[in-house]
Amino acid sequence: MNIGQIKQKVRMLGKNYFGTDADRDPFGLDYLIIESANQIARQTDCLVGRRKLSVVAGEADYCSPDLYKIRVIKILSQAGNYGKIRIYNYSDQMIDYWRNAGSQLVPDVAVIRGMNAITLLPTPLEAITDGLLVEGFCIPGDYWEYDTNGNPIVNSDTSECPLPVVGHDCLVFLVLYNRAMQMMDANGMAIFNKEYLERLGQLESYAATYARRTV
Repeated sequence: MNIGQIKQKVRMLGKNYFGTDADRDPFGLDYLIIESANQIARQTDCLVGRRKLSVVAGEADYCSPDLYKIRVIKILSQAGNYGKIRIYNYSDQMIDYWRNAGSQLVPDVAVIRGMNAITLLPTPLEAITDGLLVEGFCIPGDYWEYDTNGNPIVNSDTSECPLPVVGHDCLVFLVLYNRAMQMMDANGMAIFNKEYLERLGQLESYAATYARRTV
């Protein structure tokens, strides 16, 4: 489904929540859809994505905000090819060796701090446009579609939901649950939460089977 179809289904199933004096925020439904999609992705690890980051000369620290579990980091070589670099956890003893290795044109390793903070070692000496290719479990974020160069496209009603198809109805019912909570409708919260949790279980099963979910 695209955003327009999600809105249509949400308004159809929760028609008593819309068109009243309490429904005055023209961007409220869009916000609920985006945040609900992010919540589902984080709960299920159902979405695997990639982001490109530009390397800045003399800068070691980077962050990929839409990825919350980084699995692979590749760096663009002078030959124009992306190649994997070794990933270390921030507590690894080898980090001190690399930290004291000075600077060089292309870093050899990446250190993951937290879930999506990256430190390149040795510190890169030159800027590389789209120099880092980061892959892992991600959230849809504020942009649901990207062009062929990896640049984000502003969402519209025709933007396709990036979650697996099995998760689209899960998204609809989570939006309805959050809307019921906004409207302080206890009965609606109970009904929509039940439907949401049932579909969330289906999506978690999908993620465990097809997305090679890992902790």
